[in-house]
Amino acid sequence: MKIPFRNTETAYGLVSQLFHWLIVGLILFQYTWAWRISNVEGFRARFELVTQHKTIGMVVLGLALLRLLWRLFNRPPPLPEHMARWERLGAHAGHWLLYALIFAMPLSGWLYSSAAGLGDYWWGPVNFPSLVDSNEALEDLMARVHQVLGITLGVVAIGHALAALRHHFWIRDDVLKRMLPIWRKQ
Repeated sequence: MKIPFRNTETAYGLVSQLFHWLIVGLILFQYTWAWRISNVEGFRARFELVTQHKTIGMVVLGLALLRLLWRLFNRPPPLPEHMARWERLGAHAGHWLLYALIFAMPLSGWLYSSAAGLGDYWWGPVNFPSLVDSNEALEDLMARVHQVLGITLGVVAIGHALAALRHHFWIRDDVLKRMLPIWRKQ
C-alpha cells in the first residue's frame, strides 16, 4: 500500500490527509473541552481548561492556515463525474463553509478572550496579543458569536460526514476512500 505525499487524481495525499484528520481530531477535542469548561467547579480548574482550550484553538488556526496554503498549491482530486451539478455546488460550498468556520471559530474565541481582558495569556511558551481592549459589551457579543459559530460548525461538519457516508454506503463510490489511506491501494 502506497500513500502519495501530494494529492493525485484519485486520492488526497498524505499531507492533505494529515491536515484533515488532525483538524478533525482537535475540533472534536475542543467540543469536549468546551463541555468540560461549562461543567467544572472552581476557578483554578476552569482557568486551566480555558487556557488549554484557547491554546488548542490557536493550533487549529495555525493548521487551518497551513492546510489552506497546501490546498492552494496542491489541488484536491476532482469530484466524481457522476455527481449532479447541484451536488458538486453543494460539495464545494460545504467545503468552503467548513474552511470559513474553521478560521472563524478560533478568531472569534481570540476576540472573546481579548474583550474579556484575557487575551495575552496562553498555555505554553507562546503569548498572543490581545486583539481589542477589554470591553464587557464586546465580550458578551463575542461569547454569543463563538457559541453560534460552534453550533454551526458542528452542524456543517455532521452534514459533511453524512455526505461522505452517503457516498460510501449508498452511492458506493470512492469519495470517502480518497481521504482514508488505509483503504487505498496505489
